[in-house]
Formats: sequence, C-alpha cells, structure tokens
Amino acid sequence: MSRESSSILWWAKALALLLVVSSCGYHLRGRPPGFSSEWKSLYVEIFRNRTSETRAGVLLTEALRERFARSGFLKLASSPKEADLVLSGEVVRLWIGGVSYNRYTETLERRLSVELRAELRAPHGKILWRNTHLTRYETYPVEGTSEVIDPGREIALRKLAEDLADIIYHQITASF
Repeated sequence: MSRESSSILWWAKALALLLVVSSCGYHLRGRPPGFSSEWKSLYVEIFRNRTSETRAGVLLTEALRERFARSGFLKLASSPKEADLVLSGEVVRLWIGGVSYNRYTETLERRLSVELRAELRAPHGKILWRNTHLTRYETYPVEGTSEVIDPGREIALRKLAEDLADIIYHQITASF
C-alpha cells in the first residue's frame, strides 16, 4: 500500500469516526447543548412538603443540590437573588404500603411512594422547565429486630431523593 493511499485511508477512518460520534448525540460532559451561556448559577429552594414525612422536602433539596454541584456546569447560589435560575417544587404526596407478607399480620417488605412537582424558572419568573406529576417508589425490607420503628424507611427515603434528583437533573438538561 502506498503512502498516499494509507494517508487517504487514515483520513477516511477519521472522518467516519467523526460522523458517527457527532450523529449519535454524543457530547462531552459539561454544559448541555442549548443551555444558555448566560445561566451560570442555580438556587435550589427547599421543596415544600405537604406530607407527614417531615424530612422529605429537605432530603430532596439536599440531593438536588448535590447532583447539580457534581455536574459542575452551574455554580450553586446561596439565595434566589444571586441566582440566574431557581429550581423549586413540592412533595405533593407520600404513601407507604405493604408489598409482601409472611402471615396476614406480618409485613416483610414495604413500598414507599412519592409524588412531586418541580419547576425551573429564570429570574424574571419565566418557567423554563416544569414537571407537574413526577412519581417514584422504593421497596424496602421490614426489619423487626430494631428498636427504631421502620428503620428501612429512612434508607428508602434517601434513595428516593437521590433517584428523583437524578431524574430531575436529566429532564432539565435534556430539555435544552
């Protein structure tokens, strides 16, 4: 094979690779495509909580702040006045039900389910993204040997908060 034909072959392979990578939607980690370069900071408000699970809104807020901090393309602001974007929402409903039973009165597994609303706003109040019906559940084992009532519930609630933070993050970044 001549030097000229190997050079052409190399360029053809490079071009084919470039076409494949660019056509599949692949992009480097960082600012999502279409996300305005003017948006540099985000404030995540503490999610309102309309349930009896007192920590649900706070745990979700903490998980969202952690998720956006990990992404690195937005700086977390300490107040809504300092932010280019504000993420807010509310935990609408949270319920627990039995999934599996050993006997009629002994629950082996429970399911913790949550429904929430969330929205992302620009400073002037324009809504950039909204999800009014986001639901998720986590199943956890019931452990009867602990002095704490329903110890798996806290673990399930934290897992739900992390999962929902990932879902909200990906929905927001995919919508631009």
